[in-house]
Amino acid sequence: MAVSHIHFQSIPVEDQTRAVDFYTSNLGFDVHTDAPYGDDWRWIFLTLPGAQTRLHFASKSEMQINDTPALCLVCDDVDDEAKSLAGNGVDITNGPDDAPWQPGVRWLMIRDSEGNLGLLESMKEA
Repeated sequence: MAVSHIHFQSIPVEDQTRAVDFYTSNLGFDVHTDAPYGDDWRWIFLTLPGAQTRLHFASKSEMQINDTPALCLVCDDVDDEAKSLAGNGVDITNGPDDAPWQPGVRWLMIRDSEGNLGLLESMKEA
């Protein structure tokens, strides 16, 4: 058996509408699925253009929360993203900076609308 890709990554949220707005407005995700799920919850998947892996919003109360990134994303230029995100009022918790764990990588940590920590990385051009 060979695994081809991750189907989805769950992100803990309290307010699905607020989370959809954050990820579509600030990080370029598109809504793939938004359907009723139970009495007061929705089954929501977001995608990035060209990616197979989806982002799924799970109930925050059902997931264990800690202070490690809930999601790690790659972008073209972390420094440009930092300026854009800061301009949109996104909470930048650390960076942008050179990554001590890998030469040539720039990184940035943010908090999303639900308090989750996110990591954005980009490779510096040689």
